[in-house]
Amino acid sequence: MQVFRTGLITRQRVVLQPARLFSVTTRCLNKKTESEIEKFPWLLSSDEPRIPKYPYEEAPRDWSFLNILPVSVQHYLGQWLGTRILQLNTGHDNFPDQFLVGASLATRRAVRLLSDQLNHPEDTEKKEELLELLGPDLLERFIEATPKDTKIDIEIPQIYDVNVGDIWITLGNPNAFSDDRKYEIMRWMTVQIGLHKAKVNELEEPFQEYRERISKSIMEGVQVGVDVLIDADIKFQVTEKDQAEEKVLLYDEGRRTMRMRFATPYFSPASKMVSGRDSETGEPINDWNWKLVDIDQLLEKEAMDNHHDE
Repeated sequence: MQVFRTGLITRQRVVLQPARLFSVTTRCLNKKTESEIEKFPWLLSSDEPRIPKYPYEEAPRDWSFLNILPVSVQHYLGQWLGTRILQLNTGHDNFPDQFLVGASLATRRAVRLLSDQLNHPEDTEKKEELLELLGPDLLERFIEATPKDTKIDIEIPQIYDVNVGDIWITLGNPNAFSDDRKYEIMRWMTVQIGLHKAKVNELEEPFQEYRERISKSIMEGVQVGVDVLIDADIKFQVTEKDQAEEKVLLYDEGRRTMRMRFATPYFSPASKMVSGRDSETGEPINDWNWKLVDIDQLLEKEAMDNHHDE
C-alpha cells in the first residue's frame, strides 16, 4: 500500500507533457438534481478560485516592526521560514523536489479512492485506505454533499506541472487553538503561534520573561502544511445510479490548477518532528505521514466565512 510519507519517496524524473488548452462542460439537469449537484464542492474547469486573493494577516503588535516592509516581502519571509523548517527536518534533497513527486502521486491516488468511496460508502476497508491519505474532515465534507442516487467520477488523466504554493506553519501547544483562557494566538502571514498568556500585564512583563514564554510555547508543538499547485487535466462526471442506460447529469473536462494542501501530523512536543539523524550524513531520519487536508481551499473558505459570520 503506497502512503505518502516523507523519507520514503524515491527520486523520479518528472516529464512535462505538451500543453492541452481546452475545457468543456455539459449539463443535463432538472431543477431538483441541479440544486443538489451544484452544491457538490468540486470546482469545474471554468470556475474561479474560492479565494482569489488571500487576506494574509500583517504582523501583530509585538512584531509591528515587520509592517514597515511591503506585504509581498513579509509573505516571502514567511515562505522562507517554512522552507527552512522543512529542509532542516526532512533534508535538503527531500524538499521540494521529492516532496512534489510524492504529492502528485498521492493526489492522483486520493482522487481515485475518493470517487470509489463516494460511490461505495458501505466499503469500510476502502474508507480506511482513503483515510490514510485524506483528512477525515475533508472526506466527511464530500460524503455529506454527495447527491443521492448519483455516481461521482473524478479523474486526473494528465499532470503537466507541480509547484509549491503557500507553506503554513503552526507552532505551540495544540490545545492553544481551542482554549483562549490560557493561550493567545499570534498570526502573521502564513504563520500562527499559540502562546501561553503572560502571568502579568504584558506591558509590565520583563523582556527576558517574554522571550522565555515565546521559546517555551514554540517548542510545545509544530505542524506544517504545504499548498501544492497541480496543473492538470481533470475530468468530473455525475451520472444517475441504477439506470438501465447511463444518463450523464454533469460532465466537465478541462485543464486547471488544483490547490491541494498537504499537512504533517501535529508533533507535540516539536522535537518529535525528527526521530534521529544519520550518523554519516547528518540528514534527519523521520517517517512523516502527510495527509491531504484540503482541496481548492474548500474547508478554508468555509472556515473564513463562518468566522466572518460570527
